[in-house]
Amino acid sequence: MDFYRALSEYYDEIFPLKEAQKNFLQDYLRQESLTSVLDIGCGTGTFALELSKTGIHVLGVDLSAEMIENSRKKARETGSTARFSLADMRDLKGIEQQFDGIVCLGNTLAHVSGEIELKQVLTQFREKGTHLLLQIVNYDRILAKQIKELPIIKTAHLIFHRFYTHRSDGKLDFVMEIEIPNSKETISGANVLFPIKCDSLKKALFETGWEVSGLWGNFDHEPWTEDSPATVLAAKRLPG
Repeated sequence: MDFYRALSEYYDEIFPLKEAQKNFLQDYLRQESLTSVLDIGCGTGTFALELSKTGIHVLGVDLSAEMIENSRKKARETGSTARFSLADMRDLKGIEQQFDGIVCLGNTLAHVSGEIELKQVLTQFREKGTHLLLQIVNYDRILAKQIKELPIIKTAHLIFHRFYTHRSDGKLDFVMEIEIPNSKETISGANVLFPIKCDSLKKALFETGWEVSGLWGNFDHEPWTEDSPATVLAAKRLPG
């Protein structure tokens, strides 16, 4: 089985929506008075579907056709107003609508090729919305501690492994493995990630016309430190 088809099939089991994530997103929507959101790298639509429950207009986009197919299926089954479309965060020209907010969660942003492409992507985000919410793995911690494996995720049906190889060019080879004990099957996939450190992200945001308005280390609103599990950052578009 193709890895990303398998991942889309098991994604909700591996990464269920947590109460802290739900509360964080609802608080963010209320605080910023957002009425429309573009969810970039929406996966199987978990966040987009949750956001749409508040009555706002939501469009979720992802590069994976399998993920979008699953998102649309879930929207039909739940009667959600959220819409989904195939799109790459590197090229949002096909999305003509403007949005109050852009959310890019689940470590999507780390799939850029480097600093230049990071700025290009953030510039495109700025063209589509006035508010931005980002969440990536805390790469300050990953790099400082030379972490080579993330915690194993075990569910009723599978075991999910994630490994890093630290490359000489500063990037990371990221390998994911879905182990299905009942069928004795292991499905794997690999990506090259650009580990964006917190200061580098803040600098890139400023240089592309964003002002950082919030920074946390997780969805529990805890302050960001180098040892935080994540980098969660909110920004607002600067005038001009």
